[in-house]
Amino acid sequence: MDNRQQFAPVAADTDPADAHRPVRSAIREMARRDGASSARPAAVRHLRPLVPILAAALLAACAVGPDYRAAAPAPVELQNAQMPGVYAGGSPVAEWWRQFDDPVLERLVADALLANPDLRIAMTRVQAARAVFTERRLDPWPHVVADAAGERTRQPDAAGGAIAEEYSLGFDAAWELDLFGRLRRGAEAARADLQAEQAGLEDAQVSVAAEVARNYFLLRGAQKRIAVSEQTLVNLGQTQRLTETRHALGAGSALDVNSSRARLKAIEADIPLLRSLETASRYRLAVLLGLQPGKLDAWLVPRETPAYARALPLGDTRELLRNRPDVRAAERRLASATARVGVATADLFPRISIRGFAGFLSGDLSGLVAGSNEAWSLAPAISWAAFDMGSVRARLRAAEAGADGAAIQYEKAVLAALEDAENALQDYARRQERLRIVVEQATAAREAERLADAGYREGAMDFLTLLDAQRNQLAADDALADAEAAVNIAAVTVYKALGGAGTGEVQGLASAQTLR
Repeated sequence: MDNRQQFAPVAADTDPADAHRPVRSAIREMARRDGASSARPAAVRHLRPLVPILAAALLAACAVGPDYRAAAPAPVELQNAQMPGVYAGGSPVAEWWRQFDDPVLERLVADALLANPDLRIAMTRVQAARAVFTERRLDPWPHVVADAAGERTRQPDAAGGAIAEEYSLGFDAAWELDLFGRLRRGAEAARADLQAEQAGLEDAQVSVAAEVARNYFLLRGAQKRIAVSEQTLVNLGQTQRLTETRHALGAGSALDVNSSRARLKAIEADIPLLRSLETASRYRLAVLLGLQPGKLDAWLVPRETPAYARALPLGDTRELLRNRPDVRAAERRLASATARVGVATADLFPRISIRGFAGFLSGDLSGLVAGSNEAWSLAPAISWAAFDMGSVRARLRAAEAGADGAAIQYEKAVLAALEDAENALQDYARRQERLRIVVEQATAAREAERLADAGYREGAMDFLTLLDAQRNQLAADDALADAEAAVNIAAVTVYKALGGAGTGEVQGLASAQTLR
C-alpha cells in the first residue's frame, strides 16, 4: 500500500495535539513494516505534493475584500474664527493651559495627566489592543509548540491481557497558508483598532485637561463670589448699625431698620450655596487627580484669577479634523471595519494549512530519544465551508453593514467636531462681549453706591435709595466674578473643541504609545 494514504487531511480548526495522533500512529506502523532507515527517503516523497501549495503561497500577494485608503482630511474654514481682536492667528503655547499664567492650574493639569483614573483605563485599552495586534501580526507565520506525551494501556487477549506503552517527544507545527488574505486582513483590523485606542487615549487626555481647567475656574469663580458677598456683608453691617442709630435718635424709621436687616440676611443666605459650589469643585478636582475628595483643600485656598484679556491664539484652525483625536479614532474604526469585511470575504474560499511533527516515538520510555526512534510527519489540510455558504454570506453581510455603520459614525464625528468648534468660538466671543459690558456695569454700580451712601449719611437721600444702590452693586460685582470665570471656561472649551490645539504635552503623552 502507498504510504501517502496514511496522511489523511484534517480539519483546519483541529487542535494540533489531536490532529497528530493518527499521523503518529501511521508513522509507528511504517517504522514497524519498513524500518526506521526508510523514513528519510520517504520524507522526500511526501514533500513533493506540497511543492505546488508552497509555490502558490509564495506567489499569492492579494487579499480579497475592499482595500481601505484613508483620504487626507480636507481643510475647514471656521466662520467664527475670523474675529479680529478676539482671536489671533498665532499658535498657542506648547500646552494651552499655560496661556493663563497660573502655576496652580499648570500643576493640577500635569498631575491629572499622570494619575487620572480615566486615563489609566484608556492606557490599559491601548495595551490590550497592542497585545491583540501583536498576536494577529504573527498569525501568518508557522506556530511551533513543544510536545511530550505518554500512554500506558492494557488490552485483553487470549493470554489474559497485555500492557502497551507509547511515548512521544518533539515539536508540533501548524501553518495556515494565507492565500486569500484572511490573516492579513485580521492584522489590518487589529492595527486599526490599536490606532483607534491610541486616538481614544489622546481624546481622554484632552478631555481630562479641559475638565481640570473648567473645574478650576469654577472654583475660583465661586471663591470670588464668596469674597464679594462677604465684603458686601461688611458694608451692609455698617449700614445696619447706622440705620439703628438713626432710628434710636428718631431720625430713621423701623422700616429702614428691618429693610436693612432683611437685605443682610438675604446675602447671608446666598453664601452657603456658594460654599457648596466651591466645595464640589474642590472635590471634583481631587478625583480628577486620582485623589480622595478633600485631599487638595489645603492647596486650593482662594487666589486671584483674572479673566483672559488678550486675543486668544488658535493656530491653524484649517487642520481641525486632523487635530481632533475623536475624529481620528472614528476614521480608524472605519478602517478596522473595512478590513473585517476582507476577513469575512476570505471565508468564501478554502483554507489550506500544513501540520507537522518532528521528534521521537517509542514504546519504551528509557530508549525514547534513541536515533532509531526519530519520527516526523507532514499533514496538509484543506477546509472549505462549501455546504455552509449561507452562514458565510450572512457573516459577510453583517461585516459590510458594520463598515457602513462605521462610515456613518465617521461622518457624524466630523459634523460634531465642526459644530463643537463653531459653538465654542462664538460662545467665547459672546462671553468676552458680556464681560466688557459687566465691567462697565460694575463700575457704574460702585459709583452709584458711593453717592447714595454719602447722600444718606448727609440726610439728602432716603434709605430705600441707598438700599437699591447697594443691591445693584452686589448684583454687578457678583455678575463680574461670574463673567470672568465664564470667559476662562469658554477659552478652555475652545481649545478642547480644537482638539487641544494640536500641540503640547497632551499629544506628547499619546505619541509615546504610537505603533512601533
